[in-house]
Formats: sequence, C-alpha cells, structure tokens
Amino acid sequence: MIIVSAVYFVCLGVFTFVLSHRLWSDRDKRETLICALSMTVSAVVGALLIAGVDVPTLVLPYKIVFEPIGKLILSP
Repeated sequence: MIIVSAVYFVCLGVFTFVLSHRLWSDRDKRETLICALSMTVSAVVGALLIAGVDVPTLVLPYKIVFEPIGKLILSP
C-alpha cells in the first residue's frame, strides 16, 4: 500500500506542478496559490486514505455535540 500511495502522491504532485506552472505564467497568482494549496491537501489526504490510515473528519465535533442529545431523545 505504501508504494501505491507514493505513486498516487507523485502523479498528483506532477499534475499540480504542471497546472501551477500554467496558471503562474498566465499571471493568476492568487488562483495559483489556492489551487496548489487545495491540491496539496487533497494529495496528502488521498495518500493517507490509500495507505489505510484513519483520517479524522469534520464530523467528529458534531458527533460529540449531537450524539448525547440524540440518545436522550431516543431513550425510553
């Protein structure tokens, strides 16, 4: 799984570099930075998911807040 994750990360890195280079040459600096940042985050998260690592989600804070309320409502 580590090799597949590394290949995924490298392929996405090359794609991001080519895309960023094109955007940078068109003088779209802000769009280039936003695109590079989002692609970097997605590459890291994707590589971790392929490797089988549990990645915490944004659902956890909501689960902590609303799970006791739901159990209170559903309890007899």
